[in-house]
Amino acid sequence: MAKHDSHIARLEQVMTALAEAQVKTEEAQANTEMQMAQLAKTMNALATETRTLDRQWQVYLNTLPKH
Repeated sequence: MAKHDSHIARLEQVMTALAEAQVKTEEAQANTEMQMAQLAKTMNALATETRTLDRQWQVYLNTLPKH
């Protein structure tokens, strides 16, 4: 009976470790998703700024004398 109890205790330890690993994995995934969303916002802001700078550059180039 003691051997049986030992196996049950070991299975409980393994199941607990697996549950904890799953929680950590889910937390890491949620963190990654938040970081990806922030990165997307940053990239959109940079794209907008790049378009603005491009328009300003074109305006400037149009002010230069033509040869």
